[in-house]
Amino acid sequence: MPGCRRSGWTRSPYPTRGAVRLADQCQVDPLALVQALAREATSHGVTVLEGTRVEKLTGTGPYQAITEHGPIEAGTVVVATNMPILDRGGFFARMKPARSYGLAFRVPGLALDGMYLSADQPSRSLRDVPDGPDGRGSLLMVGGNGHPTGRGGSTEQRLDTLRAWTTGHWPGAVETHAWSAQDFLPHHELPFAGPLVPGNDHLLMAGGYSKWGMTNAVAASLALSGRILGGHLEWAEAWGTWRGREARGLAKAALVNAEVGWHMTQGWAKPLLPGRSGPPEEGEGVVRGDGPLRRPVAVSRTDGQERSVSAVCTHLGGIVSWNDAERSWDCPLHGSRFAADGTVLDAPATCGLRKK
Repeated sequence: MPGCRRSGWTRSPYPTRGAVRLADQCQVDPLALVQALAREATSHGVTVLEGTRVEKLTGTGPYQAITEHGPIEAGTVVVATNMPILDRGGFFARMKPARSYGLAFRVPGLALDGMYLSADQPSRSLRDVPDGPDGRGSLLMVGGNGHPTGRGGSTEQRLDTLRAWTTGHWPGAVETHAWSAQDFLPHHELPFAGPLVPGNDHLLMAGGYSKWGMTNAVAASLALSGRILGGHLEWAEAWGTWRGREARGLAKAALVNAEVGWHMTQGWAKPLLPGRSGPPEEGEGVVRGDGPLRRPVAVSRTDGQERSVSAVCTHLGGIVSWNDAERSWDCPLHGSRFAADGTVLDAPATCGLRKK
């Protein structure tokens, strides 16, 4: 690859066989970047609405985006929810949801002087934060332990494994922050940027960034703005949403959807079996069968309050599972997420879980 060269990593706290170095890389504070983009947009007359969830889209042009605060009319709409909240186009069957985790630590001395990504498994992403948010110097940022959303058991254990790995290599590290992220992995490995349905350049989508949103989302915006404004970017054709070359990913798409079918069947079958009947402990959530028909109910206890909601995801009927790190209900089919009280947290679902 042009611009790459083989390199040693002298600051590694553990054995490595070598590395590939890419010169002229840039480390960016994503919040500062978004704030700068928002200021630039508003200076050109753009209206930015925060905390406004679109629940559905009606019309065929102009469109009406129906939000919880009222309708918004537009001649062209870009659905940039990563996984589209609209099922037309079937992108839910063309991408796989994934969560990953990040931790920040204060460590004695300088832990790193750059950004590093492991090539083997389990994956680890390392970088420094030169100016920590509390003004007390740099921090070490560690990411990894990703898994398909709603699958793979305890999410808290994944964070604990990441914590143990870090303190094992950087003794004295003190955790300052913990968070997680959700992304979607396309069946053919490339992000999407183009019409949501074939032939309609007034209803567009962007998503499937495969955990590289800082670069892929920018590229998707360039591809879409070029399409809307009549420009032409030759490379953007590779990101098209309806191309014959997508057939190359059909085998992977078939596997992804077979896994979805398995988790759908398993989710509906499990509440039919005898299970624990007592109330959940603090921070715990369980799915159990309710009534003569054993309808799946999701019961959780957070902050001392027990809540019961339907365990049936409002997107396509999967049975949610408990995320003990974030105290949420996550769907193992297509990645919809809900708060303990059933409120929607992540697409593609647009309606919350029904309260019991």
